[in-house]
Amino acid sequence: MTRSFGWKLDRWPLYALMLTSLLCSCVSTTDELLGLAERPPLDRAVLVTGGAFFTDDVVGDGTFRAASDLQGQESSPRHEEAISFASVVDVLERGAVFQRIVADDDSSRRRRLLGQLDAPSMDEGVIDFLRKARNDGFDLLLIVEDLQDGPIESQGVNGRWPVTFATWIMLGVGAFIPDHTFESRSALRVSLRELQTGTEVDSLLLVPGPIDLALTERTDLLGLAMSIIVPPFWVADDRLSVNRSVRETSQRRLLLSLVRELKSDVRRRRLGEREAATLSFERGRDGSRIVVESAEAVSVARLVSRGLDDDVAQDFVQRLLSSRSIQDGRMRYEATLPESLRGRFQVRVGTLRGGVASSTFRMDEAR
Repeated sequence: MTRSFGWKLDRWPLYALMLTSLLCSCVSTTDELLGLAERPPLDRAVLVTGGAFFTDDVVGDGTFRAASDLQGQESSPRHEEAISFASVVDVLERGAVFQRIVADDDSSRRRRLLGQLDAPSMDEGVIDFLRKARNDGFDLLLIVEDLQDGPIESQGVNGRWPVTFATWIMLGVGAFIPDHTFESRSALRVSLRELQTGTEVDSLLLVPGPIDLALTERTDLLGLAMSIIVPPFWVADDRLSVNRSVRETSQRRLLLSLVRELKSDVRRRRLGEREAATLSFERGRDGSRIVVESAEAVSVARLVSRGLDDDVAQDFVQRLLSSRSIQDGRMRYEATLPESLRGRFQVRVGTLRGGVASSTFRMDEAR
């Protein structure tokens, strides 16, 4: 077999295809987060708690932990995190998902909180925790519930093998083309909870999806040496290399999916539909204003902002509650915000039946 390493001008379309393939596989997490961060944040102040803890029903080798890792362990896998809590909070902050993001700094509470919220009767400590979160100006609780680990499944050679072969035969760099596909069966669960009773408002189940790996990501030095005489897509996988690459890619994708799903238009609409009222911040002729829409009458409201005079806040509340009108069978309230209002502020409303809705906005972000 004769292999040519020279560039031929009549093959430039093929070279362009190969270069495009290489560039598409090199998009960084930072670049993706920058794009997501440019989208408007959700108008909520959120306290993040919980963690990507392993579930108790781990069987065999998983994506984030091998079966051998469990041998001789006495502690429950529930006490270990597949993805660090700091990584979850970091990606939410860099993705500018919410108007305000604060991490729960009590690691022991993070582990037990989910079970306490879902218990038939709520513990007094949890009631105090929710009350404090409300008083601290939060609108919702974001709970990273757990990570269901699952095996890595090989789907074999994918449709990129012709590009791999072409780059290998002409340039000797076919090992850099992702020509094998794998899929992790792990899943990350996240929920948003209201702060009155801890009831779930929305939930997400995130999966990594198919992952394409190049030979450099799925084999060892021996496999790379074999690719000198054998096309890369025929070189066998190295299990440890595959596990490491799929684990890293799965973690990155799960975190990116969390940001992408939370900032999606579908999620924004769903939050508004499932809360007691929908609050929006709009730019009007007479200045910025708050609009509240609800299926039932709003009985109480509150405007909270650091440095805002109580009388000014109360005046806004009275104007808001007295503005009631009915449009398409729904109650509508609106009032212009005080001119002295600056920076971030929270609006909270309560309905006659006890429903509560809360949102956080910034004065320079009216839409």
